[in-house]
Amino acid sequence: MQQRTNLAAPVSIPNTIREMKTAGFWIGKIDNPDTIILDAKAIEQFNLKVERELGLIINPLTEPEQYNGKTIKNDLQKGIESFSKGEFYTADGKAAERNFYEAIKQNINLPRIKNQINARFGFLSHYDNQRLLPTEELLTREPGDIEFDELQNSSLDVGTPLIVLHETSDGLWVYAQAPSSCGWFRKEKVAFCSADKFKELLSGKNFVVVIAGKTDIFLDEKLTKYYDYVRMGAKFAFNETTNQNVVEIIIPLRDKEGKLREEKAYVKKEDVNTGYLAYTQRNIITQAFKLLNSPYGWGGLAGEQDCSSYIQEVFATVGITLPRNSAAQAKTGAPLGDFKGGSEMREKLKVIKQQALPGATILQMRGHIILYIGMHNNTPYVIHETHGYGEFIDSQNISWIVNRVIVSDLMLGEGSKKGSLISRIINIRLVK
Repeated sequence: MQQRTNLAAPVSIPNTIREMKTAGFWIGKIDNPDTIILDAKAIEQFNLKVERELGLIINPLTEPEQYNGKTIKNDLQKGIESFSKGEFYTADGKAAERNFYEAIKQNINLPRIKNQINARFGFLSHYDNQRLLPTEELLTREPGDIEFDELQNSSLDVGTPLIVLHETSDGLWVYAQAPSSCGWFRKEKVAFCSADKFKELLSGKNFVVVIAGKTDIFLDEKLTKYYDYVRMGAKFAFNETTNQNVVEIIIPLRDKEGKLREEKAYVKKEDVNTGYLAYTQRNIITQAFKLLNSPYGWGGLAGEQDCSSYIQEVFATVGITLPRNSAAQAKTGAPLGDFKGGSEMREKLKVIKQQALPGATILQMRGHIILYIGMHNNTPYVIHETHGYGEFIDSQNISWIVNRVIVSDLMLGEGSKKGSLISRIINIRLVK
């Protein structure tokens, strides 16, 4: 019988060389890396299509102030049922029992939801995890597999706008719509404001976007009073300042009554860009490589990224809003190839070589998504946030645990149980 062994992956990924680990290596292979792929107007249209035609994201500015309570109730009912009818395990490795779900269901208090909901508005005052059920407890598909908490949907940074639709009986959790996903947040992290203030803050024309992998926020200009950190793609209103080293931004703080209070804060000037970056191959590849070797975090756990949030963050720096998960991301942009019915490797290679644009093409597998960065020795290469890859060695299926952003070719995993990356590709999309 074939056995499977989990091992820590070596530093060097198969078929990669030292030079491949910088953006410049791949940018140097592109004839005109600074050509604009989409201008600001085209990006606006791209986002509108993802929002209105595909229904995969929302624009908080245009969302209604009243929601259909029956729809929300149905969504929450389905959410609890999807877990209670499955087989999941708690942190101690034991199967989650009925009373676990019953306690959560009672706290959600579905009967309290009216047919018409008056939405509340606010912003995250600190980083928070977005949960699929209102609990800090974790649920896993395998006993002890705590790296993959099935209740972890996403994680969002300071300043993320939220439309709050429901609250638990204990008053500790709120169910809210964020721009690209819905879920439960800790109420203590939400700074509430009026609908008018919400729109006013979101409508500001002067803003900076975070272009560092992570940037620290301080409450003083000397950068000594630490507040929190935010990740690539985060966006803030800013004020002009004479200090050449820092940028003064506006963050939402929560007062003792839970209301929003605007506060001046400061970030390193080098970590942000005034307005969005231009959407070019150079900029996307440069941003992608700023996160090289960043730890993997399922659902953004521990303030890190998984494969889809990694792609989300990189494209957010140019103003493109992508959906939360890989399946939804693979519905955006221009289709270059659909291989769900099964296709030979040479067909996929042909599409990649002839049509894929390095830095603007995403490749989807079931449960995974990656960014194409170019060809080397007639072989396509990608950059992606990954948990690991497989190999078949001496009659054993070896699972190499990577847990970071890596550069690899599309043959990675060849001979393993899952197969190579290229054999698993089911969709190729140009983000355009």
